Amino acid sequence: MVNATREGKVVSASCRTIGFTIGFTAVIAVATCIVPLASSAQPTAAPPARITLGAPQQIFGFREPNSFGLFNVPDMHTAVLQQPDKSYLVWITGNVGPAEGAIARLSTTDFVHYANAGPGTPARAEPVLVPSCRGLATRAPRNQANSPRGAAAAAPADAPAASCQQNPDADYVGANAVIPARDGSDLLMFYEAGNKSIGDMKIEHGWEFNVIARARSTDNGLTWTRQDVVLSGADPKPVRRTEITQPGISEPGAIVANGYIYMFYQYVPNEAAGPDAPSAIQVARAPLVGDGAAGTWMKYERGSFSQQGLGGRGSPIVATGGASGCTRPVEVWPARSSYLDAYVLFYLCNEGWFFSTSTDLVSWTPPAVFMPMKMWQPCRPMDWNYTMVTPGSPGGIIGERGYVLYAHTDARGLGCAGRFAPHMLWVRPFAFEKSR
Repeated sequence: MVNATREGKVVSASCRTIGFTIGFTAVIAVATCIVPLASSAQPTAAPPARITLGAPQQIFGFREPNSFGLFNVPDMHTAVLQQPDKSYLVWITGNVGPAEGAIARLSTTDFVHYANAGPGTPARAEPVLVPSCRGLATRAPRNQANSPRGAAAAAPADAPAASCQQNPDADYVGANAVIPARDGSDLLMFYEAGNKSIGDMKIEHGWEFNVIARARSTDNGLTWTRQDVVLSGADPKPVRRTEITQPGISEPGAIVANGYIYMFYQYVPNEAAGPDAPSAIQVARAPLVGDGAAGTWMKYERGSFSQQGLGGRGSPIVATGGASGCTRPVEVWPARSSYLDAYVLFYLCNEGWFFSTSTDLVSWTPPAVFMPMKMWQPCRPMDWNYTMVTPGSPGGIIGERGYVLYAHTDARGLGCAGRFAPHMLWVRPFAFEKSR
């Protein structure tokens, strides 16, 4: 969460009222506004800096005492919130004991040493939020077993779906952002909600439809109440299994600026053909006074925030593909750089870790790689699900130096040389160097 100091200039605004029912709660007669911006999302000059990385350091080891019973973490971005004593609470997604696709709450002062700050014991964490229809059943870790987003899926082993299997977050909850609510005491979590059902059949091998949902906490993130689905893709949930393994919108990152919550995310269309396939980076925003509720979000489309957050179309805001050096962008995460006096957008492409910069949150520099690595290679090492932090700064604000929190595996996938190699939390120092 970032409280930025720059002010956006509103040209004009028109509002309308809509009514709908979606997700966990009914939303009726919600006012939404179309607010054009003075600028449009066009590629700008090269980034004003480069990023260098230091030596990697493993933080959690699989089945080691320091991991609190967690593995396949982080499976999303790591949500970070600074506390009044300057320590941090961290919401991390993955396997929390027997619960897969769940969220644990940890604490840290330096992003190298952690303690369990949620239910459980000092040595073993228990989840603060779990999928609504999965219980505590252990299943194949999602990012290990799956093909990369956009790849063809393996043959299904389907099972009849229970009534709760129609819930948007029946099978997966992934914390990506936690921010204070407008009342100053509650917290809001924006999370990836995953559902593996089509009709009355449940799919267990790879396929999942994703939306972005919201939860609320009244006890500083120890327990959460599901609220609503706030963002969904332009394509509705398919009625049949698609070639794309994880369609929808997912892996978001949030930043607060100019009285709005801006949500950056990857949009993955249902089918492999189309202008946005295999994925595109998009943005939506909602007034902060509305706590990011369903019906208050508008997607950025062709120069203005003019499309509904639920089902509306969005425009790509970063020019990827082609000669950009970045194909299939995913795992989008924004930050405010106090060192660069600019916003920075981090994301993963097939070719490695990339970033872009902006002064208005819609016009971004072309992709710049800062950690080359071929992603999604079977049984090969892989580093992903990364988040940038600077100790001493609030979550979402980074300085000249800090750490990258990320997931590392020695062998991505199942059945590699007869061993299980889950992804675990590692860190690397980073440093910006301004261009001359």
